[in-house]
Amino acid sequence: MKRKIEGYGRFVAKRPYIVLGIVLVLTLVCFIGASLVKTKGTSYKDMLPENVDEINTMNFIGDEFGLSAESITFVIETNPLYYESDEVRDIRDPRVAEYIDILEQKIRKTQGIVSVQGYPDILRGMNSGRLPKTKTRIIELMNKEIVINQTGLNLPETLSRVSEGLKGIEQGIETQAQITSGLSSGLNASYQGLKQIQSVFSLLSSAMIQEETGGNEITQTIALINQIEYLVQASNATDTEKSEITGYLEILKHGLNAMASQMTEAEEQTTYLSQSMTGMSESLKGLSSGLEEMYNLSLVLENLTYGLGNGTAGISSALDGINQYLKFYASSQAHNKTIEFNPFDSYVSKDYTTTAIKIGLADMSEEKTKELVKELKQIVSETEKPAGIKTGITGGPVVTEEIRNQILPTMKTTSMLSLIGILIIVCLLFLSIRYGFISLLAIGFGVIWVYGVIGLSGISITSTMSGGLSMIMGIGIDFGIQVVNRFKQERKKHAPEKSLEITLSNVTFPMFVTTIAALVGFRAMSMGKLTILSDLGNMISLGVLACFIAAVTIIPAVLIINERLKNKK
Repeated sequence: MKRKIEGYGRFVAKRPYIVLGIVLVLTLVCFIGASLVKTKGTSYKDMLPENVDEINTMNFIGDEFGLSAESITFVIETNPLYYESDEVRDIRDPRVAEYIDILEQKIRKTQGIVSVQGYPDILRGMNSGRLPKTKTRIIELMNKEIVINQTGLNLPETLSRVSEGLKGIEQGIETQAQITSGLSSGLNASYQGLKQIQSVFSLLSSAMIQEETGGNEITQTIALINQIEYLVQASNATDTEKSEITGYLEILKHGLNAMASQMTEAEEQTTYLSQSMTGMSESLKGLSSGLEEMYNLSLVLENLTYGLGNGTAGISSALDGINQYLKFYASSQAHNKTIEFNPFDSYVSKDYTTTAIKIGLADMSEEKTKELVKELKQIVSETEKPAGIKTGITGGPVVTEEIRNQILPTMKTTSMLSLIGILIIVCLLFLSIRYGFISLLAIGFGVIWVYGVIGLSGISITSTMSGGLSMIMGIGIDFGIQVVNRFKQERKKHAPEKSLEITLSNVTFPMFVTTIAALVGFRAMSMGKLTILSDLGNMISLGVLACFIAAVTIIPAVLIINERLKNKK
């Protein structure tokens, strides 16, 4: 090993420009790769491994119901600037209600939004579907307490009514499935089966009436679920139990809304089918094309029916989960009490200076979430608001995007401060600015190589990895100091070439052992369950290795070239 190191030292001493050229070509490639480095925010899914139960549950909810664990909140606050002006000083002002209502309408049209809820929605529900136009009326509605006597409406009974409604929906879906199946068979028949097709359409019309009834049952079921939510919030259950029950109820409501949407789509497709059948009866010439078109539409109906069946099965499973948390009400006397609560408490602050719009998001990729946040911010900036109001946007995706925007600037600042501090120390150590800069080449080229590999590998830098750069510098500078310091000592006794040969033969192996120890230590971070530590450990390991390679390649070559230039002078 020592002979090979000495041979390498002689090669560098005799041909430093070759070594320098190879290193510069490699650095150029890595520099191009460094320009491709991307950043990304860190979510809970990135922090934990995939086999954690909580992450598996989060993924299941996203896959099964299209829901995301993330949410966004619009915060509307009063912010008057002038004394005794006409600016808004109370969010119960009708101008604020109209402003929030406009915001909600725009937000609902944005792709990726699952739910939008603010206090104007509650006002409409309490005011016959209309938004109050006067502050007096808004105050009157907000001061109303909703009273529920649980003697006549307790949770077990209400849940039973929900189950009965779902059974009716399931029966309607089964009937529709049978009819659409018969329709597909009839449409595959020849001209002789025309009467059979007409009979099937007659049955289909009857089924649509049942489907509309199912839609009404869905609406009634959602109303019952809302009553359950109010009842749970006012109950004596713990906050954890309330949160778990409310979570299941929200999943149930989203499933019912999806079913209602699918039923509406099925009704539209069936209407179109009926129109096509009427045209076919009037003219037998278009029979073949009409049959083919209706057959394709019948397949669509079959798919919709299949989706409705799956949705109902999922909701039934959710009801089973809710039942587990509501069993204690059966033996409790809490349902015999009268409960009073105000639904505005969840959206309006006690001093009436702040209100919120709660937005539920669908499960989507990071890039789509980024675009959604950008679009929501644009909605806020483009929507005219009354004087004395300021609107902010917050939530997990918004914070994640802000962190992502701060990663590169933070890395630039911390790395620059680290570099300046290290430069001052090495210049004082060697009492030479020239040798100080030469020792910095180890971390300078090492950092470029690290970012080049990261960029070319397509790895994105997270906020956790942003601090790794300073750690790489702190560890890597030791390699540069050892090579330069030993060379200066040997230079007092020997010629430049011999000094470099002795230097590399004495410091390379100890630095190599140090590098291996650092790699083992930082790679051990990937053995834990936190994936964020694994990413940081991989980055630092790669950085330490790059600094070691730079210390035994670029620094020796530059030291020899520097000595030759000094001798020429």
